[in-house]
Amino acid sequence: MLEVPTVPTMPSTSLTPQPPAEAVAPLMRGLDVLRSLTAAADGDGTLALADLARVTGLARSTVDRICATLAHLGLVRLDGRDAALAPPLMSVANACLDALRVPGLLGPLADELADELDESVSLAVPDGTDIRFVHQVLRRRALSISFRVGDALPMAGCAPGLVFRDDLPLAVDDQLVEPGLVAVAVPVRGPDGSAVCALSVVSHTSRHAAGELAGAVRGPLEACVRSMESVLDTSSYASGLCPGPPASIAGGADLGRAPIVSLARGLTVLTVFNAAHPALTLTEIAEATGLARATARRALITYDHLGYVTREDHTYRLTPRVLALGCAPLSRTTLPRIAAPHIAALSERLGESVGLSVPDGAAVRCTARVTPRRVMSVDIGVGSRLPAADTAAGRLLRDGGELAVADGPEAGLRSVAVPVRDRAGRVVSALDVTAHQGRGDDAAWAAELTGAAERIAADLHVTSRFVTVPVH
Repeated sequence: MLEVPTVPTMPSTSLTPQPPAEAVAPLMRGLDVLRSLTAAADGDGTLALADLARVTGLARSTVDRICATLAHLGLVRLDGRDAALAPPLMSVANACLDALRVPGLLGPLADELADELDESVSLAVPDGTDIRFVHQVLRRRALSISFRVGDALPMAGCAPGLVFRDDLPLAVDDQLVEPGLVAVAVPVRGPDGSAVCALSVVSHTSRHAAGELAGAVRGPLEACVRSMESVLDTSSYASGLCPGPPASIAGGADLGRAPIVSLARGLTVLTVFNAAHPALTLTEIAEATGLARATARRALITYDHLGYVTREDHTYRLTPRVLALGCAPLSRTTLPRIAAPHIAALSERLGESVGLSVPDGAAVRCTARVTPRRVMSVDIGVGSRLPAADTAAGRLLRDGGELAVADGPEAGLRSVAVPVRDRAGRVVSALDVTAHQGRGDDAAWAAELTGAAERIAADLHVTSRFVTVPVH
């Protein structure tokens, strides 16, 4: 029988005690910066460095060194005076979601329920006095619901929270979160009878009154719970587990060259957990990270103090609070936003217009473009639709392959395009350079485009492991 651990409920951190003497202060400050970026007012994980210093209470010089360290690891992108969460940070959330097992085991069944009901469906787990979403299937409508993986809600103010707080077989949220929003939630129980997660269906009053929603979805909801509990009660999933821990968060970065080495080393601890190893001993963590045992121990003491890990006998587990480190804003991203810094960098290197396109019927539609300031520049705006046959991007998306070249979309222009692929290897977009026919070299452009497309794909792959990333 597969053991699915009950998600530990951590105490509230509203009155956090003084940190233990062995806690790593630079690691605590780095986590504070990541939390502040996650909670940024504009919701996209971006803040000015000066604002980061203000909201964290840290000296500006300290914030600069922390952000330089996070940028060295690829977790934050620095753009002038701003810092922004970068897609590789999702490796932290992925480790947590994988170790929790709920998204991987039950997510596909939640997807099926959403399709059957044509309503938004979520899976949530307890996180102290809150619940935190670990899987979301959203219906795209004009009046849409914006919860994302990693978001938290007070346990007392939402249907999934009431399931956990009051041990209810079914809870109804009648506009508790905000006017017009209604939801029902039920527990999904593991083999020992404890609630592993809450399954909820979310709608709005223009579609269902709160009292009607429970009756409208009860049959499919109960059938889905039975299927989920059957999955939790089987051992067949074990044969598909990965044999080893994930790659290091460093992604090849030299930790010793980071501006704050203790922060860089401490962050590696969060990524060694996975579905095959949801609980690890100190020795196993030290071996997996390559850290000295004493260094790993101090990082774990810090995480335990902040509620990011919980200790059970001699093993440690991640808690859902880890998802507060960037998951929600990064899970809201789109392919054009992921590609934006790579497109800008490539356009600057080549001095030419670089864009991203997706198929749109018999045409191709531009979803992102950067055009340098030149006397003669390419004017293809975001949202523009062009016949597929007239552009390299359109030909590549229509005909496939690894490279396409075209004269067009008007006289005097030439374009070269390469594919951008998703985790399954499918072509989801085309990256192109478009310029005057008398400039540039097709082979040189193709090589630059291929490198940029691979970097975009790498960011897409880590971001989309447990969430759906729209291509436009």
